[in-house]
Amino acid sequence: MLLSASARRRAGKERCFVYVSNADSGTLGAYELNRSTQRLEPLGSFAAASRVMSSVISADKRRLYVAVRSQPYRVLVFRIDQDGALQQIGQSPLAENMAFLSLDRSGNFLLAASYGGDLFSINRIDPEGQVVTPPVQIVHTGKRAHAIQVSPDNRHLYVTLLGSDQLLQFHFDAASGKVTPLVPAAVNIQKEVAAGPRHFVIAPQPDKRGKYNLYVLAEMAGSISRLTLEADGTANEQQEINSVPQQEDMQRGEARPLSGDNDLPPSAKPRIWQADIHLTPDGRFLYSTERTSGTLSSFAVDAEDGQLRYLQSIKTEAMPRSFVIDDSGSFLILAGQQSNQLALYHIDKESGALTLLDRYPTENGPAWVTIVER
Repeated sequence: MLLSASARRRAGKERCFVYVSNADSGTLGAYELNRSTQRLEPLGSFAAASRVMSSVISADKRRLYVAVRSQPYRVLVFRIDQDGALQQIGQSPLAENMAFLSLDRSGNFLLAASYGGDLFSINRIDPEGQVVTPPVQIVHTGKRAHAIQVSPDNRHLYVTLLGSDQLLQFHFDAASGKVTPLVPAAVNIQKEVAAGPRHFVIAPQPDKRGKYNLYVLAEMAGSISRLTLEADGTANEQQEINSVPQQEDMQRGEARPLSGDNDLPPSAKPRIWQADIHLTPDGRFLYSTERTSGTLSSFAVDAEDGQLRYLQSIKTEAMPRSFVIDDSGSFLILAGQQSNQLALYHIDKESGALTLLDRYPTENGPAWVTIVER
């Protein structure tokens, strides 16, 4: 008798694989999350390319797409074998140096945002999982496009502009893959200069008002903005909350130059430099990272309206650039880009508190973590 996905999960039959883009080594590290032992089990290292970073799993969970941020700019396509091993099965050129990859909800289109090129592109994915070129659309944006995602209903698309403190908002046509701007075409994030909206996450389910909430991490301001999404796709900012509690010991960050992540002159105080943001699958807790101080912060999400309440910040790996949360909402896996380690945490389902379970070595420069359960 065939078991449903939920039944296999309850029976412990599903396997959970974790992939790490080691940007400096040009490799992809593979691990399996063993929930029963609460450990990561290394599966091997797989050749990729210099400066591999952002990655995303296909809708059928059988392929991994990885952006290469060294020339020639391209996306690598890997088949995920039953044992978690990776086999490269293709590659396609990308329009620019892409900082962020995602898929639309159907899995038919690859979405890519370029920090250096001030643009985003949309490419069709063919039935064999290959990325089709040329793109169906390239949209030139304001300064420093950083992250790109579609809404839960696949009808709208959002892009953060780190260099102009905006969230762009579009109608997304799931048949053609093309976008058209909403009215207004952009929302200002915070009211300060140089907040630096970077990554964002959309709640997996609506709040009790029936509205979805979108949370934007401000890289340089040390805060998170909560926006509600209206039925027409437009976003309205509702809340701004401090996400770097030690701000008195730090100064506002600055946009990093295109030549590298660390090419800023010395400063009187350490600069705020937030990185990543994720929600648990049930939407109850949110987490964010700050690279300069090496901290991981947690927040409770109010079920009524999605409002955030700060819980705590803990020290974690050096330069925590990327992390993921598993489908059960019980484990958080974080990569230290400077420590060359993964940190595995257990998430308390009632309080959101994090308990460090262990650390695992990676190759050099782990810059992105992706997880898939199948």
